[in-house]
Amino acid sequence: MAQALRLVLSADPDDDPVQTGGEVDEERLLQIMAIAHSAAADGHPLPLEERDDVSVDLGPGATVSAFSDSAPPECPRCHELLDEWDPQPWWDGGDEPTEECPNCGFTALIGDWDITNTPYARTECGLVLVDWPDLPEYGPGLHEALLAAVGSRPRYVSGNT
Repeated sequence: MAQALRLVLSADPDDDPVQTGGEVDEERLLQIMAIAHSAAADGHPLPLEERDDVSVDLGPGATVSAFSDSAPPECPRCHELLDEWDPQPWWDGGDEPTEECPNCGFTALIGDWDITNTPYARTECGLVLVDWPDLPEYGPGLHEALLAAVGSRPRYVSGNT
């Protein structure tokens, strides 16, 4: 997560395209990680209104959220929306659910569906960017570098606050 955080801290969200390469404030990086570890230890992530423009959520049981403008998971094969999906059991601490597409039969863990605009997802770690531009569109290089740095099964969840 520190590598992903370095990528973000080396970027300026006002650039178009947003890209890495600036100087990283290592003191800020350490402060962000210390807050993340403290929140994970007490089990209460920072509320959105108390976050800086960059923060980290650590699990187990951390969540990432699209906040608003959300949509249900989308089948990666046929693009059918899983309209009846109830995320509450997962949110409450259950295992990642396996779902089946009612249209084409695609079956996989929900994280393997398109969850870009899903209301929320549980995770072991999440990098939260508040009021940043849409990275796939305005910072594709940074977006790809972040997904690679996060590790196995990285996912992008976006929304508006």
